[in-house]
Amino acid sequence: MSDDWRWELTDTAERQFGSLDEYARERIASKLDEIVDDQWREPSDYLEPLQGAPHQKLRIGPFRLGCRADRDKKILYVLRIRKRGGDAYRGDDD
Repeated sequence: MSDDWRWELTDTAERQFGSLDEYARERIASKLDEIVDDQWREPSDYLEPLQGAPHQKLRIGPFRLGCRADRDKKILYVLRIRKRGGDAYRGDDD
């Protein structure tokens, strides 16, 4: 179902991704690849709503990714990456 989907990091998510260790980056990238390559489900099926937020969340291990799926462009945008805990759901982006 998700043929031709791809994922992209925003500038904020790119900075956050770059600050992670290699294992965490590989784990996140691998899961994002798996999601956009899924033949049976669209990437948006993996996302969970967040009350009062303009984006949805994706859980990957201890990380919470703020994401938005654009069905027209077939892009899963990763808006931010946070480790689960005190600031994972905080409204500001840095």
